[in-house]
Amino acid sequence: MIEKRLHWLEESGSGRYTAYNDKEEMLGYLELERVGQWMHWCWYQFNEIRMSPGCLQEVRDKQKELKK
Repeated sequence: MIEKRLHWLEESGSGRYTAYNDKEEMLGYLELERVGQWMHWCWYQFNEIRMSPGCLQEVRDKQKELKK
């Protein structure tokens, strides 16, 4: 099992999930929005935040989880 480095908090009623690291720093958020004719979970990363490929994979996994 791969260790999770991110944890997510849902902002109630907003359709937004904010990502935090183990230091409780806000890294960015996923927001459900229209892209063309489809609704997608879009990732918005805050300025000055750098993420490893492993952390970005966790973001992609969360997008897939939310899509279900």
